[in-house]
Amino acid sequence: MAGTRKRKSGTARELDPARWAHAIFAVGGFLAAWLMTNAVEAGWNLLFSYMPTVGRPIPYLANLGGVIVALVGIVVAWRNQRYFKFVTEVVVEVSQVTWPTRSETRAATGVVISITIICSVLLFLMDTVWSSATDWLYGL
Repeated sequence: MAGTRKRKSGTARELDPARWAHAIFAVGGFLAAWLMTNAVEAGWNLLFSYMPTVGRPIPYLANLGGVIVALVGIVVAWRNQRYFKFVTEVVVEVSQVTWPTRSETRAATGVVISITIICSVLLFLMDTVWSSATDWLYGL
């Protein structure tokens, strides 16, 4: 068993930014395909509303057009070294982020809610006083 290595449970796995970059491009490709199919269909519907001779959109053709445009765009971006380097650098930077603990998040949320309530009460009081003052002035 010279070729197999056993990984200890509980140890952190080494980050491979290129793997995450490939995953980001793949997910971006799916999102771009969805967006482009909807955009092609919406554009075709808009064109049909102005020029009825164009005909109603064929759903499969609109989907195919959107997927082809998205695939071409994502492959061009994927193969561009500048974009790939940028995405891998983003992955490295995000991996260095220290995320807050559950108790820190709960405390910060409590602060935000309490400040929001205090500001709302102050704005309500200022609005009430100003409304009374303007009503009194208009009544003169």
